[in-house]
Amino acid sequence: MFDFHEKRRMRGILYSRVTISLMFVLAAALSVSTYDRYVAARETGAKLEEREAELAVLKERAAALEAQVKHLENDRGIEEELRSRYDVVRQGEEAVILVGGERDAKARDDAGILVTKEATETPSFFERLRSW
Repeated sequence: MFDFHEKRRMRGILYSRVTISLMFVLAAALSVSTYDRYVAARETGAKLEEREAELAVLKERAAALEAQVKHLENDRGIEEELRSRYDVVRQGEEAVILVGGERDAKARDDAGILVTKEATETPSFFERLRSW
């Protein structure tokens, strides 16, 4: 009979309004904490996808730069790059400027006269660069 009274007392404590209220508050606190972790995990996943996309773009850029560096390792690549960036010619060559394009406006002087470059006896920019 002692067990019966002890069980009845435990049941009274467990089913009391205070205990049930305390359990409800604890469940609510755990739910809020779980939801906060869920939101943080979603944000982290979104940031991870953004970083992976950025990494892919940077890898493509690195591959393009590697290709450009490889192209510039030989003399032909250096010459092509110099000719594309600057108006340089080798000794004995003449530069031809075609009329009618954007380069035409840049190639005319203030009086409107077409300016052409001719090779001179002094070493060209390309030859000076190559001698280094």
